[in-house]
Amino acid sequence: MADTADAARLLAVCTQPPWPVRDGYGLRVANLLERLAASWRITLVAPVEAAPHGIACVPVRLEGTGLTYPWRFDNAPLRASVRTALAAHPAARALVFPGAEALWFGADDLPPAVMDMIDCNPLEFWRGALGGRSVRERLRDLAELPVATRYARRTVRRFSATVLVGERDAAWMRWIGGRDSVHVVPNGVAVPAEEALVAEDDAPTVVFLGSLGYAPNVDAALFAADQIWPRIAAAVPEARFVIAGRTPAPEVAALAARPGIAVAADVPDVVPVLGRAWVSIAPMRIGVGIKNKVLEAWACARPVVMTPLATNGLVLPPGHEGFVHRDAAGLADAVAALLRDAAARRSAGAAARALVQARFSWAGAAARIEALLRAAC
Repeated sequence: MADTADAARLLAVCTQPPWPVRDGYGLRVANLLERLAASWRITLVAPVEAAPHGIACVPVRLEGTGLTYPWRFDNAPLRASVRTALAAHPAARALVFPGAEALWFGADDLPPAVMDMIDCNPLEFWRGALGGRSVRERLRDLAELPVATRYARRTVRRFSATVLVGERDAAWMRWIGGRDSVHVVPNGVAVPAEEALVAEDDAPTVVFLGSLGYAPNVDAALFAADQIWPRIAAAVPEARFVIAGRTPAPEVAALAARPGIAVAADVPDVVPVLGRAWVSIAPMRIGVGIKNKVLEAWACARPVVMTPLATNGLVLPPGHEGFVHRDAAGLADAVAALLRDAAARRSAGAAARALVQARFSWAGAAARIEALLRAAC
């Protein structure tokens, strides 16, 4: 935390608990705030009782589901808590996270703010409307698309800067908002020490990692099990497929009954899971934002075979162009080739680890956010 008396006060507002980290939202909020606390005195308004690292906390209780979508819940308690926080700790700037953006609409007495939107909601609903797994899901996403678009437009026009994790998300937001104040700041990743990495399993192992109750990950896991895995198993019969992550949806948990597939629920640490894997996959077909699963695998020196959608916000390591495919056959062939070629996958893994060490640090992400905060007006 900043230890100088003249450090500026920063108000941070989010609608989900950053600690303990349970998903991509919490991962980003926690890492950014922990690093920004080195140069700002931070007051956090969030549904959490306490914050680590010397950050002052104003707790708020929010009711409802979908708290990252401001039209889905009553934001009156959040608004009241922000006023309480500002009365006690007047802030020079504010950093706002998804779900809290509507507080700034029409409120000219709030501090100049940067909106870290993370993902583009209209793009999320558009892709869901086109590629949802059921007619009901598609209709639901189609109904929310115009609402999300109106909120996105107001967000871009209200905040000094709006931040997204990937260029595709940012391009949509610039188009919707009609402003050039939209910036890309990808996530960072914690890179395990060399000695923390574990050796590959004896059997050729493919892993899919993610929050297994999240709709895009559910879709990807089922797509992998139904269309990609059978092709891999036919090409490399001794291979096994591990689906690992938090809170599997029932249809994901049921995949463990299939030959060669294991479901590892709520693993406490992904590093050993990724270490034992030979290859990771990210066959995403819907969803938005950056895929932390890819960064985490690269940090563990594991190559990732993925769809083009999963590359958003990323820079491909040298030689990884051949690991990106749209269709199940191409994805399966790329995985099988890596399973058969130890030298190729180890070389690809080393290149991936070097890339994230050089390009995807949380310190770098926080520095870019800080520059936008300092420039906010």
